[in-house]
Amino acid sequence: MTRGDDGGDDGASKPAYREDERRFAAREEIRRLRPSQPGSGAVIPSRRTALTLMATLPLAASPVAALAQTETTTPAPDTLRLFRNLLTRMGVAVALNGGPARTFIIDTGAERSAVSRELAQTLGLPPGPDVMVHGVTAAEATPTVRVEAVEVGRRRFPGLEMPVFPRQALGADGLLGLDLLSRFRLVLDVQAGRALLARPGEGVSIGVAGEIGARRQADVVVSGRRGPSGQLILARVVVDGVETSAFIDSGAQYSIGNLGLMRAARIAAATDPDRPTRMEGIVGGAVAVQTGGARDLKIAGRALGPTPLLFADLHAFHILNLMDEPALLLGGDVLTRFGHVILDYGRGRVAFGGLMRRS
Repeated sequence: MTRGDDGGDDGASKPAYREDERRFAAREEIRRLRPSQPGSGAVIPSRRTALTLMATLPLAASPVAALAQTETTTPAPDTLRLFRNLLTRMGVAVALNGGPARTFIIDTGAERSAVSRELAQTLGLPPGPDVMVHGVTAAEATPTVRVEAVEVGRRRFPGLEMPVFPRQALGADGLLGLDLLSRFRLVLDVQAGRALLARPGEGVSIGVAGEIGARRQADVVVSGRRGPSGQLILARVVVDGVETSAFIDSGAQYSIGNLGLMRAARIAAATDPDRPTRMEGIVGGAVAVQTGGARDLKIAGRALGPTPLLFADLHAFHILNLMDEPALLLGGDVLTRFGHVILDYGRGRVAFGGLMRRS
């Protein structure tokens, strides 16, 4: 698999991959996952997953509360061009310390923003303290670098300490986590290929009922409760008749349920349990996952129909206290089936636009 252009300084370059390639690529990729040889499972490499990245400061200080932001007086939301790879991860142009724009993944499953080791070296960013990062399978002490300013559109965030990972693991030059994203209403306008960042409560018009390529449906709104790391944990998600707690991880390629959901929904594994597929995250080792499929996934009553899923008791479910109930991580494969998704962290709710027509 080859990667496309990460974008130029203005963040408005041609999308990284062709439109016909990106539609439902994750769905087809899951169907192809099979053990590569007897006794050893197939591996989903880390650059395809880049799942939950939740880091805590050494002295338990909250990065969201401690972060100072320089606002502009212009009330209009920032519009950022989305870049998208074959497996549906979405990124925008971000500048560090006034340098050229680089592609950062929008990762609503990450508590803190991160930067690639290669970019940190190129910019000569000074080292910061180690932090504990909770990945898919484990927690690991991770080095950080000090960044004077992060610029996203017209917003400028000074004085960050960002965890550092190899670019191959991140799949981009960095990622934007909840320490920055939760200060906005985040609109992932999938149909138009753009993201909008607006202040909480600020109105954003994106033509919700008339999107070309999306069915003419009004938004459905789902309320959420705050998780330990700031994620919105949603109700009104039903998998094969089973009420399920769900959270959105826009940095994840695939949607993944815990084993409790798999049992409750009576979903049969599509892979041999003795030869499971393995998935690698940004930190920690590989974790065994089962492939399967829901007969019907419903979000706020909107039926998505048959949906391929992965199943594993991820470390992320432990961190979010979701191990004792059916739970689902909603990744890019599901998010890009909607014309747009609006995450309003200030009001604690998520709006889903009309379903995209399948090609």
